[in-house]
Amino acid sequence: MERNVHSFRVIIKKGYSPCLYSYDETKIPVGVFEARLDFKTWSKRIIAINCYFTKIDTGEKFVVTVYCNYTTGKYTLADGAVDFSICPLNENYKINIGRNSKGKSVLISAETRALLSVAK
Repeated sequence: MERNVHSFRVIIKKGYSPCLYSYDETKIPVGVFEARLDFKTWSKRIIAINCYFTKIDTGEKFVVTVYCNYTTGKYTLADGAVDFSICPLNENYKINIGRNSKGKSVLISAETRALLSVAK
């Protein structure tokens, strides 16, 4: 599968509006819920991917960051279930967001519909 992460400039040219998504830690929802992954951009300052999600039940739009796993070289969380550099866009994911000791939002886990179907 091919990478589908783009620069901020390309995302704007494609018609996306990153300004509609909250980076504010107090506005990013916490807990386990379903969200659609709308688009992804490369982070400018760190080796990471910014993931732009819309929470399904409320329509809240927010951004969470997935860092490169230096052991594998992939953009995965601890469980390695989803590689965010190639995972599909415009699909729903069951995600779990928490806060670290500094109050920053942290994506703890993510599952695609395909993984959820296999688990049932």
